[in-house]
Parts: sequence; C-alpha cells; structure tokens
Amino acid sequence: MMFTIATWVRSSPARAWSLSLAAFAVALATRFATDSSLPAGFPYLTFFPAVILTTFFAGVWPGSLCAVLSGFSAWYWFIAPHATFAVGPSVLIALAFYVFVVGVDIVLIHVMHEALEDLEAERAVNQRLLEQQGAHVQELKARQRQQLLLQRELSHRMKNTLAMVQAVVSQSLKNASDPKEAAAMAAARIQALARAQDVLTATDWAASALADVVKAAVAPLVDGGDRITITGPNVEVEARHALGLALAIHELATNATKYGALSVETGTVAISWSVTQEGGFVFEWRERDGPPVTPPQRRGFGSRLTERVVPGYFGGQADMRFEPSGVIYELTGSLLPVEGTQAETSPA
Repeated sequence: MMFTIATWVRSSPARAWSLSLAAFAVALATRFATDSSLPAGFPYLTFFPAVILTTFFAGVWPGSLCAVLSGFSAWYWFIAPHATFAVGPSVLIALAFYVFVVGVDIVLIHVMHEALEDLEAERAVNQRLLEQQGAHVQELKARQRQQLLLQRELSHRMKNTLAMVQAVVSQSLKNASDPKEAAAMAAARIQALARAQDVLTATDWAASALADVVKAAVAPLVDGGDRITITGPNVEVEARHALGLALAIHELATNATKYGALSVETGTVAISWSVTQEGGFVFEWRERDGPPVTPPQRRGFGSRLTERVVPGYFGGQADMRFEPSGVIYELTGSLLPVEGTQAETSPA
C-alpha cells in the first residue's frame, strides 16, 4: 500500500515537490511547538522523519530539498547561538552529524526503491514470459488438434476417392466385352476425377468454383474454337459435387465425341447452370447441330452414372433426353451458392 502511494506521488512532480515543502513546514512547526519541552541537543528531532518520509514518498530530489531546508532551519533557530548562522566546532559537528544521517537515509531509501523497481520489472518480465509460454502451449495444442483433424480429413477423403475409383473401375470392367476398351474407359474416367481433384486441391478442398470444375472437365475437348460454351453464375460447390459433376461431364463429353454433336465439325455443346435464392440448382448439357439422335439400345454404367449416381450427390434427379436436335441432359438438385454475377457466355 505504501509503495503504491509512493508511486502515485512520484508520478507527479507537483505532488512530489508539494509534499517536500509540506513535510518541511510541518516538521518546522512541530519543532517550534515542542522546543520548550525538548532538552538541548535535539535540533533535528522533527526534521529527520520529514526527510525520510519525503524521500520515501516523493523521491531523492524532493527529499534532498526537505533535508536542506530542514538543516538550515535547525542551524538558524535551534543550534546555539540562535537566530544566526554562526560557525563553530560544536556547530560543525552537529551539521556533519545531520548531513551524514540524512545522506545515509536518502541513499538507503533510494537504493530500496531502485531494488523494488528492478523487482517489479523482473516480475513484469516473468509475467510476460509466462503469458508467452501459455500462448505457445495453447498454440501447440491448437496445432496438434488441427493436425489430427487434417489427418482424419485426409483419411476420409482418401477413402472416398478410393471408393469412387473402385466403383468406376469395377463398373467399367463389369460385363465388358473388350477388356482393353474397358480399361481405357476406366482410365479416362479416373483422369476426369484427377482433373477435378486438381481444381479442389487449389482451394484446399474447401470449395471450388463451378466454372473451374466444368472447364477442367471439358479441357481435353477444347480445340481453340467456340464449339463448347459455358454459362452460369459464380457459384462454389463442395468436393463431392465437383467430383460427381466432373464424372457426369466426362461421360457426356465422351458420348458427344463418339456419337453426338462433337463427332462432327458443325456440332456445338452449350453448358449452363442456374441457382435459385432457395438453393435450388439446375445444370444443363445441350447438344446442337450434330448427327441425328436415336436413343441407345443398351444402358451401360455411363448412363447409370449420369442419371442415378451423380444426382445423388445433389439430392436431386437427372433427365437425359434424346431430342432430334441433340442430346439434352438436365440435372436438378440443391447446393449452397455464393453471391456473384451472371457470367457471360464464352468459349470454353
């Protein structure tokens, strides 16, 4: 408590110097009041406490001022001969004694305060070190938790990817009449997944722009012309949406290259999507100016993938129509969009 008060007084020069003058005045008044009752030989009796208290609470220089004023006052009024600044052996001894005592007091009090300030500074340093150590410990724990989450997430993604690859391979080879053709088809589908994963990796698998997923899926078909156009709002999709949509686009593009609009030079493909405020999602693949379209006689894994598997990722359904003008594939479902503006139709 006393050190707190001392710090408060020392923080203001006005308070410190005022205390010095007030302590001297009280000591002088008290010495005059008790002069008649005190025996001879005690000229500094009331001044020593004033100097000590002033130095403790106000500092070295205010304490020194109090000591000087007190010394001259005691010399003038309370050391014989009185009311003079006479110098003699007894006066010199008294003054030397006074200077020695108050000098030692001031030095000791100053050293004590310096030691206290050093102690407080050391405590502050230790407190900062403890806080930094605590922060490092919390950061280390947070990193450990994050690493564990990343390991679990990586394991989950690997399992999902491997399961999808396994399904693609097994379904591609199932009941295949030509093993080489089935192997090539499986490899192409896996490459489509790989391109979609490249897009996801660029965004740390958090979410990917749908336009980037679509462009990556049709990239092998782009020949520098404007046969494939992409239209849709800026929207982000989750990893499962991106992978599923990449597989669907790969199947549609493969069929279009073999039998549909992309099998002739005049054919075109328009890819578009839309998102409603409620989260509804519609994706459309529309072929035009290709050869006459007839429904296939056999429905293979590619058809099941585009019409049954992929819609499940969006919680919706798909419709494949074989119109005379070209194949139309429409996928309806839901996903969470981000705000964006409608992109203009542009060549892929």
